[in-house]
Amino acid sequence: MRGAVTLLALAGAAVAEQLTFQGSSAPSQVHAQAESLVSLVSASTQHGTFVRLLQRSKSIPLLWHIGNATLFAPTDDAWAKWAEEHRPKSEDDDVRVAGWLGAGGLDEWLVPPDEADLALEAQILAASDVDEGERLRLEADNQSWALRQHILYHVLNYTLWPSDWAPQNTSSNMTIETTLLYPLDSEPESPLPPPGSPWKWPETGLLGTHGQRLRVSRPGTAEGGVRGRIGADHAGEGGAEVWDGAGWERKGNDTTFKDKDKDKDKAPVGVRWARNGLVVGVESVLEPPPSIKEVIRKHPSLSYLSRLLDTSDPLPPPLPPWLDRAPHVTLFAASNSAFEAAFDDIERGYLEGAFGAEGLSRVVSPGFVLGVNGDNVGWSDTWKKNKPLNGASEVTVASGNLNITSPSQGSIFVNGTAAETVDIFASNGVIHVLPQLLLPEGFELLNSAEKVLLSRNATRFVSLLRSANLSSTYVGVPGKKTKKEFTILAPTDEAIEALEWWINVGVPGGDHSMQSLAAAGLQTAPDDGTKPPPPEETSPLAALLKYHIVPGQVAPKNLEDGMLLETELKTAALGGARQRVHVEVSERRKPGTDATIEDGEISIGGALVIGSPIKSGKSVIYFISSLLSPPLDVLQTAVSDLQLSTYIAAVYAAGLERSVKANEGTTYFIPRNKAFAQLGLAMKYLLLPEAREELRRTLRYHSVEKLVYTTEVEDGKTVLETQEGGNVVLESSPNKTLTLSSPYKWAGHDSGASLPANGELNPAAFVGIDSLTETGVIHAVDSVILPADVDITAAKLIRGSKQRVMADLMVKAGLGWVLEGREPTQIELERVGLDGFVRARPKPWKADNSTEDLALPSYTVLVPTDTAFGRLNLTHYLTNNDALLELLKLHIIPSSLDIALPKGSVEKGPKQPPKDGYPLALEDDVVYPTLLTPTARYGQLAFRAFGADGFIVGIHNARGGSNNDNAAQTGDSGRASVRWKHSRDDGITGIHTIAKDDKKEGGEIDNGPLWRGGMSLGGGVIIVDAVLIPFNPGWFERWGWLVLTVALTTAAVALTGVSFWWWWSTNRKNEGYEPVDTEGEREQEEAARSWRRTNRNSMSVPAVNGNDEDD
Repeated sequence: MRGAVTLLALAGAAVAEQLTFQGSSAPSQVHAQAESLVSLVSASTQHGTFVRLLQRSKSIPLLWHIGNATLFAPTDDAWAKWAEEHRPKSEDDDVRVAGWLGAGGLDEWLVPPDEADLALEAQILAASDVDEGERLRLEADNQSWALRQHILYHVLNYTLWPSDWAPQNTSSNMTIETTLLYPLDSEPESPLPPPGSPWKWPETGLLGTHGQRLRVSRPGTAEGGVRGRIGADHAGEGGAEVWDGAGWERKGNDTTFKDKDKDKDKAPVGVRWARNGLVVGVESVLEPPPSIKEVIRKHPSLSYLSRLLDTSDPLPPPLPPWLDRAPHVTLFAASNSAFEAAFDDIERGYLEGAFGAEGLSRVVSPGFVLGVNGDNVGWSDTWKKNKPLNGASEVTVASGNLNITSPSQGSIFVNGTAAETVDIFASNGVIHVLPQLLLPEGFELLNSAEKVLLSRNATRFVSLLRSANLSSTYVGVPGKKTKKEFTILAPTDEAIEALEWWINVGVPGGDHSMQSLAAAGLQTAPDDGTKPPPPEETSPLAALLKYHIVPGQVAPKNLEDGMLLETELKTAALGGARQRVHVEVSERRKPGTDATIEDGEISIGGALVIGSPIKSGKSVIYFISSLLSPPLDVLQTAVSDLQLSTYIAAVYAAGLERSVKANEGTTYFIPRNKAFAQLGLAMKYLLLPEAREELRRTLRYHSVEKLVYTTEVEDGKTVLETQEGGNVVLESSPNKTLTLSSPYKWAGHDSGASLPANGELNPAAFVGIDSLTETGVIHAVDSVILPADVDITAAKLIRGSKQRVMADLMVKAGLGWVLEGREPTQIELERVGLDGFVRARPKPWKADNSTEDLALPSYTVLVPTDTAFGRLNLTHYLTNNDALLELLKLHIIPSSLDIALPKGSVEKGPKQPPKDGYPLALEDDVVYPTLLTPTARYGQLAFRAFGADGFIVGIHNARGGSNNDNAAQTGDSGRASVRWKHSRDDGITGIHTIAKDDKKEGGEIDNGPLWRGGMSLGGGVIIVDAVLIPFNPGWFERWGWLVLTVALTTAAVALTGVSFWWWWSTNRKNEGYEPVDTEGEREQEEAARSWRRTNRNSMSVPAVNGNDEDD
């Protein structure tokens, strides 16, 4: 290798001897021996490092063979200082500065080339395999190539003559020169194919066919200082000062220049000419300009643009994907102030966001030129050279054409706007800084709802929309607005992040992000740009997101409390209908206004609306505090309300949980726990296994296969067909009070023209409305509406109470017809001794239309507990049928008897209808007849209030005997079904006209016909804790009061007679006698009067000094 270099050097010397300087700019004196650039720089004691680097980079042949060149040679101190400032601080850092300077600094490069080659061969031989050896060789070649690139930035392909250095009477004494550095992002294939020279530089690169540029400031000027400056930046700052020349072994050329101002010679500087060029010693290492991206990052006026570029990697079209690798780039970059003037905070927030790349492309691309007239770079002099006749150059960019002029050196006008900074060199182009953005007319950055979302802290929501392939449908594709109107409910990034945090807390392990949790059925956009197929409707994420989109524009003034907004979520579970979302408006917000929404004034789906909505094109965007969840199934929704727990238990007891969850488009009218409790014994019966079918019918009767939202219910009555098969009547009053009741007609249960078929006194009122579910909606009601065809008898109520003795005794005694809820036959009445008091079933059946007697007689049975019967001598009653009948009749209260009731039952009868769930109207001191009343004097029962809600029942007017035999406390109760007289099937689906007589003033229906004698039309059962024993008073109870009265009267008469006789006899003895006053008596009387006077005076005059008056 050393021989080759020697031959090249000799050849170079021979060629150099033939070179001559031409032109008036040639120096007045060339070195006597006509040295070459290499020998000239080698003659300096201050350039040993530079010479060694020339050798290691294999640049010596280049300098030997070049015809004319200018070599900027940094001194040894310059290289040492640069290496110390830039070298990596750690051996572990395998990234080399400028591609060649490692952590060892310059020492590894100051080794002679032969020794370096031998060391490399030794490393290759010691490599573990061939691939490792090749890697080491390639790494060494790359480092040498990078060093050569750095060296070439110090070389011009022409010579600067003294006239080029002399100060000029121009606006600037700074020239722009072209170096031999053709920047590349990687080493080209080397060597060039024969007959190419191995040392020849590439003639194309990131700057096209142009070498990198370098600023040279003339000495003796304000720009260059005393000796001149090389490599200043666009502002004339920095650069390397020309060396003072101290250290060259031989005297150099005449390098003094006339100072036009002071008219004296300057001191010699380190500038010397050789036969093939010029060597300029410099006191700093020249650093090639970095890439455009790096230049932007370091420029203070482009910090905002740098921030935007850092958020997008790679860049979106039409920009090149990698800004630092794009060739021959001319960038008209907007300054920080330009962005601030063009965009507000929201728009800048969009650009700065994770999805602002599209906006960045639209903002930057109008000033981005990828090659001027081919592969040229748009330096300022480029536009001057290419200036057409009309004085301006046009260049085509992504958004149209740019009109560019350069009226003077170092100035550029783009579309009439002067550039603030011109010619910021970069490795792959040039940057000109403009004070404003180059935007087309009518430019709108946020030209879709998606971009508004991205600018307002809803990037996660947009990400989810894109993941579900819903973005283009609802928030617009980039650059286009949606054609349809939508209202978007967008949760903020914090809301989604908080949800993910809670999910991760509750579900350990794995990825629980929103995308991963909702990945089922998702199709994300592929990288090749092809459009993916739309997701299936069953996609969980798609369903979740559609629940946040409302068709049409909904302004704040149109939002009302209780409103149900339709969403874009359409599911098979709703029969294809749109799912709804709740709206709640605070009372403090003025209705019908578009005023700013304050915190807490409006919530949608339970999420608070944050600030006022933003309108984007045809869409309105509300930002909300949390992610909305589509409604759950019926049971999951109901379980969140503790007042509906009994319904849930009943559903599972009836085995309807699957159908309840799966019924599509269904409305459920669910009674609250209190409503089920009001059924009392009826509910206990329905929960028995034997009543499972009746429970199912009752539950199905509370659901309709139709979506009934209260906001859409019209005033008046609406007939709805239930899943059970019967109808139910929904009524809305003018004040929007909603009730639900049984219809007036039911097949086989004709209640006449105005009464509900199930005989309930009051309709069920809505107490909770519009609880949305996956399959429909739930409304909570305050009463259970029993279907008219669910027959609840006294026997069933007793079975629900789990008391058996009373029912067995009634059947044994012949009163089973009361339990069965039917009319007795004549034989049955005669058997129990009620013939003439209770009507037997007529033959033939008579139909009449009297409202007061539509229902058959009913009975309320007071059922003592089995425990109470355990305290009774049942053997006596089981062997004495008459005693048993009296006992049982005393516990049965009829709704009517065919006899005149006793005065007590009439005067103390109930005034109000029974309360919900009770078969009787229980009031304090109310009296009811029993079946024992017609045949027994003590056959009536009286009730007294006891405690908060309890009552004590006893035999009316019964005296004496045991209290336990005459009184009992009431317990659970239940109503039996009403038994209508008529059974007609006509018009069962319609609603009859309400009779005028059945209406109260104000239009309310009178429920008077629904109860009779204080009892509901169906009667029922009341549990009591003691057995009431018929009261049969003894001789004393019957006549004792009369004997006692006679005795007392006789004694009083006798006492009066004795008293009169004593008075009469005393007066009789004193008749005819007169009293005689004696002397002594008069004196005694006088003394008494004197004493009384003295005593009165002593009491009226107080004593003085505690002494009597006599003192």
